[in-house]
Amino acid sequence: MVPKYSFAIACILLGLSYAMAEHGVSHGHGHGHGHGYVQDYYAYPRYKFQYGVNDHYTGDVKQQSEHRDGENVKGEYSLREADGGWRHVTYVADYNGFRANVHRTPGHHAHGHGHGHGHGYQG
Repeated sequence: MVPKYSFAIACILLGLSYAMAEHGVSHGHGHGHGHGYVQDYYAYPRYKFQYGVNDHYTGDVKQQSEHRDGENVKGEYSLREADGGWRHVTYVADYNGFRANVHRTPGHHAHGHGHGHGHGYQG
C-alpha cells in the first residue's frame, strides 16, 4: 500500500516542480498577482562594420564589411594576393547556411628560378 502512495506523491511533486519552472516563482513580499518575473537576456543581433588596410610598405591591402540583422548576415571582403591579383568574396549566411561567391582577378606571375627539395603525395 505504501508504494502506491509514494509513487502518487512523487508524480505530484514532479508535476509541481515542472509548473513552477515554467511560470517562475516569486519569493518577494510585493503586491502582485502571484506571477514571477523572468528576465529575458536575449538581445536581437544587429550590427554593421567595415575596415580596411592599405600598407604600401608591406603590400598588405585588404578591406572587409559586414552587416547582420537577426539571423541574416551579408558581407564582402577583398585582398591583394601575393602575385598582385585580387580576390573579392561576397557572402551570405542565413537559415539556408553559408554561401560565398569568390571572384579572382589575376595578377602578374613572378618568373624566377627557385631551388628546393620537397616531398609530395601523388594519388
